[in-house]
Amino acid sequence: MDSTQILKALERERTLLEGFICLSEEQLLLLEDENIDAVDSLLEKRADLMMELTAIEATLGTWIAQIRTDRAITPQMVKEFRDVNDEIVCMANHIMEIDDQTHARLDMIRERATRKQENWHRSGQPLHLCLSPWERPQRSRG
Repeated sequence: MDSTQILKALERERTLLEGFICLSEEQLLLLEDENIDAVDSLLEKRADLMMELTAIEATLGTWIAQIRTDRAITPQMVKEFRDVNDEIVCMANHIMEIDDQTHARLDMIRERATRKQENWHRSGQPLHLCLSPWERPQRSRG
């Protein structure tokens, strides 16, 4: 097993996670503005990154199992692998923290939308969807 391949794969995983963090942070900002359509686009990009990350993880899993019995792998190489892997774990934890914030923000948006819908339903007012922002609904006189 070539230790350079393993290190390159770990570094590729780290690079992908950096991109994933950027997308996650951008997603959170878009949710602050409640720009759900743009969030959907980012989710697709995140899904693509996740597929590549999953493939790299599977390959690394196989390689790591092989190097455990490889006497050509020096303690220095193992330390280098661990250092990069520790960075990867920290990055993954950061992504989880961002995702927790994202889920909390989504929950707030859902709750507010549900309250609006319940209030509208209780009011018995017709829903005016096709009005320009400057038009007011005409009240029926009767």
